[in-house]
Amino acid sequence: HEIELEPIALLEGVHVKYDELKGCEARLIGVNDRAIVTIRDGIDDLRTRFSLAHELGHWNCHRGRSFECRVHDLAEGYLSKPVEEKEADKYAADLLMPSYMFKPRAKSLKRPTFDSVIELSKIFNTSLTATAIRLVDMNIWPLMIVCHTQQRRTWFNRSPDIPIKWFPKNEVDADSIAFDRLFGDAERTRAQKIGADAWFDRFDAERYDITEDAIRISRNEVLTLLWLENDGMLED
Repeated sequence: HEIELEPIALLEGVHVKYDELKGCEARLIGVNDRAIVTIRDGIDDLRTRFSLAHELGHWNCHRGRSFECRVHDLAEGYLSKPVEEKEADKYAADLLMPSYMFKPRAKSLKRPTFDSVIELSKIFNTSLTATAIRLVDMNIWPLMIVCHTQQRRTWFNRSPDIPIKWFPKNEVDADSIAFDRLFGDAERTRAQKIGADAWFDRFDAERYDITEDAIRISRNEVLTLLWLENDGMLED
């Protein structure tokens, strides 16, 4: 079910080549209705796919301009990204994981855990992070994806159904699975119920339980998927 990007680029008048690049991972140079996208040689396949989809986003959204991009996976550095980069990221997500294909497969999953995210990422040949964010954005379940280093929270994203009052803590709680993943040896365990007060610093958080799943994505980085199952948490 993987979306083939190079034939799409060809149809859109974009020539794709792979070469050494310094200071960026992808470059778009366009004139009139023709463009050249250069992808840095040697980056992994999933990052190459996202880089190409991202540059096609620039070609479709910002035609007439040239770009040199240090392409990150959707949410990385999201808050500080220029609007053009956010638009290219959104285009890339829509292109790689179109909702008409992604949503039915996501709805067929038994539970929203990282096992499910891994299953979807294999179908669409997309990274774990990009796939998890797409699942959250689909709003099939009330989900939150949070990324932490050992020092702090670096970014998070919530499903539209989750009220903004639920804002994850900056530091990982010692009672959380994420803490075990960050400071322990195991890359992940099974999803588990946990008190919401481990994740949210609100007076009413102790009333609720949520489902947490966490997975290490680098030596000093953990992704956590939170499922807010209790309807009381979704009331404004």
